[in-house]
Amino acid sequence: MPLVRQLDESPAMSPKRRRRPRPATEQEWTPTRARGLDPVEIEIDLHGMRAQEAVHAIERHLQRCHDARLHVSRINHGHGTGVLKQIAREALSNNPLVARHYPASYGDGGDGVTIAEMDYGGHGGGHRAFNRRANNSIVPKALPRK
Repeated sequence: MPLVRQLDESPAMSPKRRRRPRPATEQEWTPTRARGLDPVEIEIDLHGMRAQEAVHAIERHLQRCHDARLHVSRINHGHGTGVLKQIAREALSNNPLVARHYPASYGDGGDGVTIAEMDYGGHGGGHRAFNRRANNSIVPKALPRK
């Protein structure tokens, strides 16, 4: 008779299936703000903006990149008639937060994207972008010893 009783009852569950479901707060993960900073995008897209809107957007973007201690910023202005490209490069030339700027390489957008390297020389700690020397050559990293 004990054998029949076991078949009638619900089958024994494994310990893995017996776990309680997670609370709703743990089921959906959302990133938390670290030390009051919002995540910053490295790239800004200026397509469809007017000239004045683009200048203000570039200034805000550069300030956020500088505050987040990013080394480079990408400004995607596209080819088009060249007005946004000209305005973007003028704004980068006149901005004290930018050490230098140049068109992106062919695979990264070519002349439709401008790369801006941020300047931290006089703004908190003497940090230079990419560990560059005075002659603008990149300092190689030391290899770890084995």
